[in-house]
Amino acid sequence: MILVSACLCGQRCRYDGKTKQNQPLMARLGRENILAVCPEQLGGLPTPRPACRLVGGGGADVLAGRARVVDKLGIDRTGAFLRGARLTLEMALSNRVGRCCLKAKSPSCGSGRLMQEKNDGSLPSGYRPVLGVTAALLLAHGIDVEEIP
Repeated sequence: MILVSACLCGQRCRYDGKTKQNQPLMARLGRENILAVCPEQLGGLPTPRPACRLVGGGGADVLAGRARVVDKLGIDRTGAFLRGARLTLEMALSNRVGRCCLKAKSPSCGSGRLMQEKNDGSLPSGYRPVLGVTAALLLAHGIDVEEIP
């Protein structure tokens, strides 16, 4: 079983209500059993929703309580991101997921370079090499994560 970001499977679950269906990925996965998951929806966030950013650190810092996830309106969404990450992990473990294909540049699923706000609210130039909240939790539990554009 492979866990895949639901937006990559064609589900309209992104913050902007759109999909990021990835046909090459779906073709590559072929006959594998796919578990499509959107951690942000699992955490209780609606679609569409205001875009969110990591503030004060990456996903591992959010898990440790040293950073937050805040939407563009300034509302703290950390609880929803943590809830979604934990539910995703539960689903992955109960379905014996060995690896994941997660959406790049997502504050939940990204595992390469993400936009990260500093604690003072200012934005650094460009993206930083940090993990999203769900990606960090899955990796911490030994589940391989592949980032998909």
